[in-house]
Amino acid sequence: MIPLEEAQAAVLGSIRRLGPETVELADAVHRVVAEDVVARENIPPFANSAMDGYAVQGSDVAKPGALLRVIGEVSAGHAGDYQIEAGSAVKIMTGAPMPLGADTVVRIEDTERLEDLVKVVVSVPAGKSVRAAGSDVPMGTPVFVRGTRLQATHLGVLATIGSTRPSVSRRPRVALLSTGDELASASAAVLRPGQIRDSNRVLLKALLSEVATVLDQGIIRDNPVDLHAAFARAAAESDVVVSSGGVSMGDYDHVRDVLDDLGAVDFWRVAIKPAKPFAYGTLAGVPFFGLPGNPVSAAVAFEQLVRPALLAMQSATKLFRPRVRALAGEKISSDPDRLEFLRVRLHLDARDRLIARSSGGQGSHVLSGLAAADGFGLIPVGTEEIRAGQSLTIELFRAPETRSWMDD
Repeated sequence: MIPLEEAQAAVLGSIRRLGPETVELADAVHRVVAEDVVARENIPPFANSAMDGYAVQGSDVAKPGALLRVIGEVSAGHAGDYQIEAGSAVKIMTGAPMPLGADTVVRIEDTERLEDLVKVVVSVPAGKSVRAAGSDVPMGTPVFVRGTRLQATHLGVLATIGSTRPSVSRRPRVALLSTGDELASASAAVLRPGQIRDSNRVLLKALLSEVATVLDQGIIRDNPVDLHAAFARAAAESDVVVSSGGVSMGDYDHVRDVLDDLGAVDFWRVAIKPAKPFAYGTLAGVPFFGLPGNPVSAAVAFEQLVRPALLAMQSATKLFRPRVRALAGEKISSDPDRLEFLRVRLHLDARDRLIARSSGGQGSHVLSGLAAADGFGLIPVGTEEIRAGQSLTIELFRAPETRSWMDD
C-alpha cells in the first residue's frame, strides 16, 4: 500500500493538460478559464444612482432644509440632457445615469415635494448613493485569472463585461464502465438470485458530469475477452477510463490482467479506508482509474484521486474539496494503519460550534450512510480513537440547505 499523498502526487504528476476551446456563456458553468479574462470597459460604464431620489450638488445639501428647483427627471435606460447647478435638482430613478454637475443623490424618503421645488429634510454627505463608473470592475482589470473554475455568479460577471464566449479548457472525455457478473441495470424490475443493481455507474456518472464529459460504456461481464475488448474500445474513444469493480484479489477479478496486456499499472493499493483496492495506470497511453466495487469505496476513491486529476487536466488551480475543523460528537474508533474517511453529518450546537457525528453505517457497502453525510471526517494514520469533543478535520463534499424561512 502507498500513502494517499504519494498516490495523489503520482496521479497529478502524470496527467497531461488539455487545450482550450470557446463555449457559449450558458454552457460555461463548472468550466475552467483557459486564459485571463480582462474587462474591456468600466462596469458600470457610467456613474448612476443607487436610489430613487434627487440628483443634486453635495454642497447644496450639507445641511438640512435645502430648497431646490426641480428641472427634470431621468429614469434607468435614458440619459436626460440636464446640467445641475447650485440650487437645482433632477428627479432620478435607481440605475439612471447621473446628470452633468451632480455628485450626490438624496433618497426620495428624505425629501418633501412642493410642486416644482423639493425640500431636503436631512443633511446628506457629498457622494451619497452614487455608483461611480468602474466601481464594480474598472476597465483593464483581470476579472478571472487562468485556472478559475466558473460558477453561476462568475457567469453573471462575464455577462456584465460582454464576455459571451469565454475561452475554457476542454473537458476530459471519460469512458465509464462497471464490471461484474453480479450487476444488473438500475432499471431492472426483477433481480436474479445473486444479482444487485448497478448503483456505481449511476453515482459515478453524476459525480463525473460536473467535471467531465461522460461516455457511458455500460456493464462488462467478468471474463477476459469481454473486458479486453471493452477496455480497448474505451481507451480509443476517451481521454480517461474509469471503471468500478474487479480490482480486488478474487479469482474473477481480471482487470489487472487486462491492464498488463493493454498498458501498465503504476500502483495497485492505497493506504486509505475505505477504497484500499484501487488501480492507477494507463490503457494504450490513456490514464486509467480502477475503482473498487463497493459503492462507498468507489465514491471515496473518486473524490480523492479521480476528481482532482480531472480538474488538473483542465489546469484548474484548486483541485480539492474544502476542509474545515469540527468537534467529534461521539467516540470514534479507527484502523491505525490507514487514513480513514468517516462519513459524517454536521450540525451547529447551541454555542455555534460545528459538530460531526457518524451519518450511519460505515461499511463500504452502506451507500445510505454516504447519502446522509455532509463530508468525510479524516482520521489520521496511527490514530486508534477520536474522543468525543476532540477536534478533527472534515472534508466537505456538499453544503446542504439547512434552514427554512421559519428558522429566521
